[in-house]
Amino acid sequence: MTQGVEAVDLLRLIGSAAHDYDRMDELEQVLLPGDDLHPLAAQLVAPILAFAADPKTRLPDQLLMLVRELAAHPGGGAVRDSLRAFTITLRNLSDLDDHSVVEESTALLGYCGPDPALSAALLARARAEADDYLRVTPLVTAAQLDPAAAAGWLPEFLAESQTPTTRVAAVLAAREAGLPAGADTAAALAAGWSADPDALRWTTRKARLAGLVGYAAGPGREEEVYASIARDGQPQARRDVAQALADRSARGDLPDGLGALLCRLLDDPEERVRRCAYRAVVADDALTRRQAGWLALKVGQGAPMRRSALDALLRVGDPRWMDHALDALRQGWTPPRLPAALVALPSLDAPLREAVLGRVLALATTIDVARSPKATANDHRELVGLLKVLEHTPEGAIAPLAAHLPQMTFPPRLWVAEFLAEAGRGDPAVLAALAAVANGEVIYLRLLWLAGGDDAPLRAAIAVAPAGTCWPRSPRPRCSATPTRTWRPGCATSATATPTSRTVSPPRARCGSSPAIRPRPRRPYARRCRRRGCGLGSGPPSWPSSSASPGEPRLRKRSIPQSLLVRVH
Repeated sequence: MTQGVEAVDLLRLIGSAAHDYDRMDELEQVLLPGDDLHPLAAQLVAPILAFAADPKTRLPDQLLMLVRELAAHPGGGAVRDSLRAFTITLRNLSDLDDHSVVEESTALLGYCGPDPALSAALLARARAEADDYLRVTPLVTAAQLDPAAAAGWLPEFLAESQTPTTRVAAVLAAREAGLPAGADTAAALAAGWSADPDALRWTTRKARLAGLVGYAAGPGREEEVYASIARDGQPQARRDVAQALADRSARGDLPDGLGALLCRLLDDPEERVRRCAYRAVVADDALTRRQAGWLALKVGQGAPMRRSALDALLRVGDPRWMDHALDALRQGWTPPRLPAALVALPSLDAPLREAVLGRVLALATTIDVARSPKATANDHRELVGLLKVLEHTPEGAIAPLAAHLPQMTFPPRLWVAEFLAEAGRGDPAVLAALAAVANGEVIYLRLLWLAGGDDAPLRAAIAVAPAGTCWPRSPRPRCSATPTRTWRPGCATSATATPTSRTVSPPRARCGSSPAIRPRPRRPYARRCRRRGCGLGSGPPSWPSSSASPGEPRLRKRSIPQSLLVRVH
């Protein structure tokens, strides 16, 4: 009933929150847990306002702000009703010299109506206020307290003779009072927001441009208001238009006319406006197709956003991406969708194949794991995708890749080695490169054997490993004991079976059913172990020799994928 906090403890928490910001945060979390509202929120309005009115309170504005959040909650009807009993307290607070307290208490008075007398007093204060920004809150609250009277005096504040801030405030006041929009409301909003987009930014009563345009213009005239602000507004006003249209595009309810206006903002002289409009265009398929020519032009001009622009063309299937794929690979700004698009091509011409090979070499030899995890993951993803592009490379074309294998970092070296073992089977350059990087590590010795090399180093490494060691399972050669299971180093089904034997004997015993070897069970924490580097595949743990003394050197083993692990007993 009390969200785990007793009523007495809530009162103590309110008293301490009146003087401490940390306790104030705790109080807010108790009264507004997630999207819910505390069941005793209405009863707690009285003690909160009592502390806010106490001259000894250090944070009265924070307490009033919390009450306003409670009242603005969709389920805060009881809170709004309870505020009517504290009209005098809020009026006294609105007469203080503290600007924040005056703003918050004046905004809370809007829930204390209807009250024509109080509305008239606030209207008089708004008329006498010299600061346009301090005029907003009393003007809006006065309209809320007496909507019938506000219908008569609001047109005065919408007139062209008023300041832009006052005109925007009058539009907000009419909306909060529930009055229908007049004929001059849309024009006042367009002119006021164009001249002062920060009219509601520094006040307690805030509103977004999209909401005000929807109220003032209605469904039929929204394009006219947005176009007027985009044409005559300050840079921040035009940026607000771009953001409002981008939000509608993300929701999928952007009309064609507003879509055309958003596309026109791509050429705005202000960079903030162009960036906001561009993000909306490249995220929407219809807008991307509409502006495909513009995007292709910017890619060709070398614009800073050429990578995301080319990726947008790839997403919608525009054929103009082929004109810039070569430059993207050579210059190192490969879009995320380019490797998959290259794999889908029937064939690659020589320049494109050389560019892919050069990009793979650049990635495999320069990936720096000291960079941010996101950047490193993007480079890894691109490298894996480009290796798939090279799967159908003609023989001899991957020789440069094999020559640079010792200079590559881990894990790109392992991925490239696996690719070379598959694509360069029997190639002397590949065998020499794999032998050079093996260094007694079983996973590379296995790849050397898969590529057609000698199996003696692999057997030697297996012979010195103790029982219980995890071995990589070969996906290619078949075990001589059964045609349905793959051969794995250390398989005990046949004492005479060799990894180089390609003859298939009649099935006698499945490798997985042998008492000497069985598949390793999958464990839910395997991925976490790999990420933390605790020995299941993250680092190069030492493999002690079964007959080695503590002072003798030990073999090392690289990490191997969990899906390829089995345990020897």
